[in-house]
Amino acid sequence: MAKSTFEFFQLRCFVAVAEELNFRRAAERLNMTQPPLSRQIKLLEHALDETLFERNNRMVRLTPAGENFLGSASDILTRAERAVFLARQASRGDAGDVAIGFVPSAGIEFIPRIVTALREALPQVTFKPTEMMSYEIIESLISGRLDMGLTRTARRHPEIEHIRVVNEPFVLAVPAEHPLAKTRSAKLTDLNDEAFIGYSADRGGFLREQLAAVFANEDIEPAVALEVSQTMSVLALVNHGLGLALVPRSAQAIKMDGLVYREVEQPAQLRSTLYLGTAPKKRDTPMFQKVSEAIAKTLAPFR
Repeated sequence: MAKSTFEFFQLRCFVAVAEELNFRRAAERLNMTQPPLSRQIKLLEHALDETLFERNNRMVRLTPAGENFLGSASDILTRAERAVFLARQASRGDAGDVAIGFVPSAGIEFIPRIVTALREALPQVTFKPTEMMSYEIIESLISGRLDMGLTRTARRHPEIEHIRVVNEPFVLAVPAEHPLAKTRSAKLTDLNDEAFIGYSADRGGFLREQLAAVFANEDIEPAVALEVSQTMSVLALVNHGLGLALVPRSAQAIKMDGLVYREVEQPAQLRSTLYLGTAPKKRDTPMFQKVSEAIAKTLAPFR
């Protein structure tokens, strides 16, 4: 039965001797003299109540107990060194975990870009994205379930700070067989009386509100055929020839055989935006400052 606990330095001494099988070389490796090294080994053996080495004037070798202990001791040292390394990285903001919520449409183009950029810039940061609605993201930032969030609007809350990272126009999604597919660009007035695939009020609220406001201001009256909540679903319906749609420009990353995109003349206020919010307790920490900077830099072409 062990008589007392052992020290981390004693493990280092043991591993050095076990690997060198020579006290002089092990002492040189540890930048110390042989007498204190021998004493550390004796203290360790006393703590374990086991003999770890057989030694005489001619040789040093591990006992069965020493051979068995070497693997565990080496593993402890490796994990301890790794822990120290990660702690130092975390203090500099180079390591840690980031839980980020994002609205579904951000998953088409922006989340893949962010994940790729963070893996390159901050390889020790674990990025955990979760698809959510904007109001869910805000609630989760306040409660601490999320660290960061990409939302469509910067909803005012005294504890949440937002920066705009995306401000892009819309494009017209057109069935490949539609006459507008043969033109280079379109006008909003081309939507008058056309079958239109819109965003639903329940989970596509922001994009729906943007389009509704512009249609009212520009006196545009498309014939709304169907309404769905997600951009992927909107484009799938257009792909099957069921109507036209206005979608954020980044949605062009989605390719379908029966679907083409066309630039469309539009007022400056018609924009698809994304805001990056950070939980209050994380905003000023080194890691989250670096993550925020990396995200802003990655999405700069879309501002």
